[in-house]
Amino acid sequence: MDAHKAKSGIPGLDTLLGGGFSRNSVVAVAGGTGSGRTIFLSQFLAAGAVDFDEPGLFLSLDAQKESVYSSVASFGWDMMELEREQKIVFIDYPQNELSAIAEQEGALRDLIGTLGIKRVVIDSISPYALLFSTLEERRMNTLRFVNAVRGWKVTALISAETVPSPEQEIPHTISGVESFADGFIHLSYLRRAGKRERAVEIVKMRGASHLHDIVPAQITPHGFVVGALPKKAKNERPSDE
Repeated sequence: MDAHKAKSGIPGLDTLLGGGFSRNSVVAVAGGTGSGRTIFLSQFLAAGAVDFDEPGLFLSLDAQKESVYSSVASFGWDMMELEREQKIVFIDYPQNELSAIAEQEGALRDLIGTLGIKRVVIDSISPYALLFSTLEERRMNTLRFVNAVRGWKVTALISAETVPSPEQEIPHTISGVESFADGFIHLSYLRRAGKRERAVEIVKMRGASHLHDIVPAQITPHGFVVGALPKKAKNERPSDE
């Protein structure tokens, strides 16, 4: 196993990434409504805790813990049990407390160091970015946020909502987080020939040799799968969540 890579725990994704995420990198994971960002991030965190002995921190900026845990339980990830075992820490910020994140950055860094946390997911940065009225303020504060996360020395995924744009254009987000992150993964969920099809694209990944193809994806009863489904899953009906 490459000591410089953090395995994603998402079947098929590490092949696109050239072996996994670079350790201590910050990666933006963006997509529209229904693209599966929360599932994608939860799978990365749960796999780290269960399969790779890497404790994780889930920072939720737009959903309560009970809602997130309930939504991913059907995939077999018992986040509550992982939390009891201190393999995962979950912190949710109500809308009226989002502005306090910057002030609490030091406390979060201390928590990460004390618990030996290796993986952090933030879902989603969009509500935080929308606290600022102008594009310049939004981008400046997003940059500060990303730099703070980079200082935690963890492998971090930050989800964001994309802005609708023509398919031929490079996807972009409300927050602009993709400009400041080390990597950018786009999850699409587009209607084609009367049905919606999922796909994953590695738009950028600094310091890594990665594939640039737009690859089909599915959400199965076991979570995200990138590329062809494993044989044992081919007869299982994909989830629409």
